[in-house]
Amino acid sequence: MNVPPHAERQRSHGRVASSDDRRRVTPVALTRKLTRGPLDQDGVDSAVDDPLAPSTSIHTSPPRSRALSPAQLPQNAAVSNTPDVPPKDFSFLQDPAAYHVLPPAAVPLAFQSAAYVPSLSSPIASLLQTGHYRLAAIAAARNLVAAASPTDYDTLFHLLHIRLACLCLIQEQALASQEAKVLGDLSSAFYRHALTNAHLVPWALRLLVVRLAALGYGEWRKGIMGYYELARECRETLLKPTTSEAEKPLWRTRLRDCGIRVANVLVEMGDLEGAGRHLGTLSSSDDAPDSTEAREVLLMETLVWLRLGDIPTARSRLSRASAHAAPSLVDATLTALILLAESEYEAACTSFQALHAEHPADAMITQNLAVCLLYTGRIAEARTVLEDLVHASPPFYSSVFNLSTVFELCTEKNRDRKVGVAEMLAERKEGGGVGWEVGNVVFKL
Repeated sequence: MNVPPHAERQRSHGRVASSDDRRRVTPVALTRKLTRGPLDQDGVDSAVDDPLAPSTSIHTSPPRSRALSPAQLPQNAAVSNTPDVPPKDFSFLQDPAAYHVLPPAAVPLAFQSAAYVPSLSSPIASLLQTGHYRLAAIAAARNLVAAASPTDYDTLFHLLHIRLACLCLIQEQALASQEAKVLGDLSSAFYRHALTNAHLVPWALRLLVVRLAALGYGEWRKGIMGYYELARECRETLLKPTTSEAEKPLWRTRLRDCGIRVANVLVEMGDLEGAGRHLGTLSSSDDAPDSTEAREVLLMETLVWLRLGDIPTARSRLSRASAHAAPSLVDATLTALILLAESEYEAACTSFQALHAEHPADAMITQNLAVCLLYTGRIAEARTVLEDLVHASPPFYSSVFNLSTVFELCTEKNRDRKVGVAEMLAERKEGGGVGWEVGNVVFKL
């Protein structure tokens, strides 16, 4: 029998945050095995208790076809309501009070009065494709409240995912964190299918909710524990005897992704040393980085140690990553960044100039070249490089922010320059692969 959420709430004695709009389900206590240390690798129990350790077997349901972006991980398989299972009521997701009105003052006036703004009635997929994330967030909330059926959880979760993701893309993480609380406790049995016990919420949305818990209110430890819980689910699922060979790669990817996301949270909370050590556990120091995954982790370690200022360790990680792979643009870029970190500004500038001559359309190389020029005192050249970059390629946060900073260094009328760039960007018909709208904070207005 499917217990209504309000009945579960009456039996609950746990505390619920006052801003949690749903408050309908009771977290179900899960019996856990004895937890071993992260370095204990002997036996299956160790593998279960250290969910972020490398794994060789995984279990999943077939991936869902609906996705927000090509980089998004496959979602859980859709579990349809069968006739013998009463459909669950998700009408609490359709409460209009759970969704906020977006503040228009967060963007320059040029974007608010642009001539090429599409209609709010345009298909959400079209708004996403053209980079109009603010309009997509508004449209998703409207459809979520009015158009979807309370029992059609596939559509409801998809629209909620679009809403939260778009809020993050327009730098409204605080609002997204508040609105994500409408889901309540995703570990509750309410979100499990009554027959198969499969989770009804798509995996990508669960990852985003954990991310918002850490990012929106600075509850970093809560975010880390959320990723560990998801990783534990990956580990326990892959150890089930029903695992098929076709399903293993998906859960391997999910498990590794959770580990990398933990390192990302550690970086954001300022624990760079902890992030470096954690990444080190994802790629054993005794194994040659002969796989793409191990190489990627080593490159991530290089960036973390660079940010921490440990240049020798950064060089060591980069050397190991490059030992078993052909020279690449990423390796050359990191080598130049190491020179920059060692205050070898002229050498770094020379390296980036050579890379820019070889890859003139690469925005990452161009921006790093501009930064090197700025460090060497060639502000006018840096300004020219950044202006050409913003005009020639889709704008991104760092390029616009750095150009605004250079304007402040060059002229007292920097506000007029910034507004001029905003007006130029607002004349675009679409985002060109990134967000069409650029916020005031990026222009430093």
